[in-house]
Amino acid sequence: MSGRLEGKVAVITGAGRGMARQVALRFAAEGAAIVGAEIDPEAGAETVQAVREAGGEMESLYVDLTDEANAHRLAEFAAEKFGGIDILYNNAMAMKIGSVEDLKLDDWQYTIDNTLTLHYLVTKHAIPHLRARGGGSIVFVASVTGTETGAGYQGNLGFLAAYACAKAGILRLTRILANELSEINVRVNSISPGNIGTPNGLNFYGELGSEPRRVAEHAALIRRLGEPEDIVTAALYLVSDDASWVTGHNLVVDGGWVASGGFGPATDADKAALAPMLLETSEVDTQWSTTGQRRS
Repeated sequence: MSGRLEGKVAVITGAGRGMARQVALRFAAEGAAIVGAEIDPEAGAETVQAVREAGGEMESLYVDLTDEANAHRLAEFAAEKFGGIDILYNNAMAMKIGSVEDLKLDDWQYTIDNTLTLHYLVTKHAIPHLRARGGGSIVFVASVTGTETGAGYQGNLGFLAAYACAKAGILRLTRILANELSEINVRVNSISPGNIGTPNGLNFYGELGSEPRRVAEHAALIRRLGEPEDIVTAALYLVSDDASWVTGHNLVVDGGWVASGGFGPATDADKAALAPMLLETSEVDTQWSTTGQRRS
């Protein structure tokens, strides 16, 4: 590894599994001391063990960060253990699914609290420590569901209503904080993953060959699930000096999900439906073709 984060202290929320565990391992390998936060002690301890076995430094708290006292405690814990905070990677999330009409108010509030409000609280209490270090970097894990694309899931299915609204809030919070914190040399960006093959994601998307998996893979232009490493690489870029002139940006890492509106490439059925009209109304430039054949 190149040591791009040598001497830095990185706080990672939701560090117990999936993409955040891989981020912890990569940041540590690049020289950062890691402070994890995880509500599940067993999962969090597994990440700590993995980082330490790989030669990295990591400490962790096992707390519910929707409680502001715990968000404050996390920031103070990082400062006590490693002297401050240089990087904040906001990853923690929990949600309940359902359409707007069907979702219970308690489930709506649970999703907003655990996907948006939690990150406001953690960031609020990290800011004084970032200021004390003379600057730093904040990255929020947003989602393609929060972008202005359809209903938030492929096929415009609306069962991620609360989650999509919370992630849209993350995107706005990113821009607001980029402005607010620029004067203290803190860069603020977000990553919007598409369908990623984490352990939890694979439970949702299904096995290869299943209909749920087909729907998930065909929603993007690159017809596969993303890998956690796709997000890790993006995260490392944003928190490192390689992105020293990047702030207020949402880096979409989705295989073309947003670009295609969540519908993937044009299907053969759609092409066939429009073929007669195209034959009647379009003219094809054949002068540069080596075969002279019309391209589909």
